[in-house]
Formats: sequence, C-alpha cells, structure tokens
Amino acid sequence: MKLQPIPLVDQPTASRRDFLQPIYQNAIGTDVLCPFIVLRGAADGPVLGVSAAIHGNELNGIRIIHRLLDTINPKHLSGTILFAPVANVPAFEAGQRRFPEDEKDLNTVFPGKREGTPSQQYALNLKQLFLPKLDYLVDFHTASEGRTNTMYVRVDWQDEDSRRLAEVMQPEIILHGRSGDGTLRNAARKLGIHAITVEAGNPSVFQGRMVTEGEIGLLRVLDSIGMLHDDVPPPLKREPIVCTTSTWLRTTAGGIMDLDFKLGERIAKGQVLARLHDAFGKQIASYHAHKEGVVIGMMAAPVAVPGTRFCHLGTMGIPKAVAPPSAS
Repeated sequence: MKLQPIPLVDQPTASRRDFLQPIYQNAIGTDVLCPFIVLRGAADGPVLGVSAAIHGNELNGIRIIHRLLDTINPKHLSGTILFAPVANVPAFEAGQRRFPEDEKDLNTVFPGKREGTPSQQYALNLKQLFLPKLDYLVDFHTASEGRTNTMYVRVDWQDEDSRRLAEVMQPEIILHGRSGDGTLRNAARKLGIHAITVEAGNPSVFQGRMVTEGEIGLLRVLDSIGMLHDDVPPPLKREPIVCTTSTWLRTTAGGIMDLDFKLGERIAKGQVLARLHDAFGKQIASYHAHKEGVVIGMMAAPVAVPGTRFCHLGTMGIPKAVAPPSAS
C-alpha cells in the first residue's frame, strides 16, 4: 500500500483540516483509515505532534486532544499541530490494548518493518505518516488493564528541550528514561524529535481531572515552544517529583491483597506496603519497601497470583548528567 503524505502547509493559514488516511489493510483488502488533524497557525513556527491511543483502550488522551481543539483558535497559533487522536485504529475498534492481528503491544515494535509482522508493518506506516516533519512530540498513554496511574511523564532528562516539555506539563512525577525499547518516543528521538510520553491515568475510561490537567499542560507546552501566547493557564501549585529510575514490585505468592499505600505517596524504606491473605482470611505474606521512593502506579484489582505487579515504585532524585565521551 502506498502511503499518501499528510500535507502540513498545503492548506490556508489559521485553519483546521481533518483527514482519514489509509494506513493498513484488513483481511478483505479494504483500507483501514486512521484519523489525523492538522491545525495550522496564522504564523510560521514549530511542528508539534500529539498522539493518543497507541494502545486501543487508552482513552484519556483522545479526550485531551478534543478539548484542546475546542480551546485553541488557530488565528492565535504560530506553527502547526499534527494530531493522531486514535493512533492504533484496529485495537481501538476491537476495544483492546494490543494490536489484534498478532496480539503485540504496538508500543514495542517501532520503528516497524516493511516485511515484518502485522504490528510491525502498521508501526512503520504510522511512523512514516506521523513523525517525519515533527519538531516535538507529546504521546499520551494510560495505565494498562488492572492498574492505575498518577499523572506522570517519561522523558530523557538529559535532552534539555524534552526535559523542558516535561517540566511545563507539570505532572505529579517525572521519570527519566531514554526509551530504547521500540516505543514511538524512541523512534521520534532517533529522528531528532524532542519527545515526552505522558501517562495520564487509567484505561478504558474518561477521567475529568486527568483530561483537564492534560489539556492545561499542553497549552503550557505550546507557550513554552513559542506556538501560543494568549490565554495560557497559570502553573499548577505543585512541583513534579523527579525520579531517576523505577521498578515494579511483585508478589511471590497468590491470594487476596490489602494495599497499605496510595498513588503518589512517598514511601519509606521498610514500610509495609501490602498484606496477602488466603481464601480463609489467614495472612500468608506481607511486603515491605526495599528502598524509599514514590508510588507512580499500582494494581487496581485485589486478586493476585505469584508474580503480580502491585506497586510501581520510583526512585526519587535528579538524574546525573551523562559525561561526554573522552577524546581519543
């Protein structure tokens, strides 16, 4: 299938244009159409990409994009915004997280492959349609099924321009990571695009607070890169907690869990985090924090098997600067 480039400047200034772009084909050879929106400003400026629903059940980002489109007057915009509100169309239509044709996580197969698996071919097409002309990228996600998230941002802290995007989004937590694992953000980084991943709450629902904070954060991002100057919301009364790394804590037995922590809570080393009970109500295990940290995410359902992830614990601190390579 030959992809048709999305025109970013071949439309009037201060205008919006909606596209349904062929991106893939189904089993009867019919084109699968992916929605894109181009919001071109009245003046020249950067190109920002905003994507959502790389996983088909991640809905908050879609609503954030819709709210932003209702808010921004393109007459007051410098540059262009390219939106991909439903990036993973097959998974969205199936109402599931993973790409349905091969049950792969689409955010692990970028940059894709021309003769690869179904998800790899879709990822390659999405990359070629969406990324090439971007200067910046904000990619919205949520927790996976059975888990809940704070509003947090993943970013390469060492990339100053990307770090600035993360800081002006003002999430609850900023988590450092270069993202070298087949994500859309990593594919963007390799193209020289300054990018962040925004984890905005929980799957399969619209959450008012997450949507509002996401929209406000995006407006501040636009202001910070010189694209928007009017009606920019003031900063929130909070400072993000910066984390150098994070880890998921897992159970070592099966049972019914009682959690003793909350999203965003600062955890002390040795603090009791959870207690596990059998079907008779007898406590069979307890879990303690092996280090201090902050709760980024957590399990939502109380039923566990051995190896269940129950606490996403971030290690607080400012990432150390990477030393430049020594001269040979």
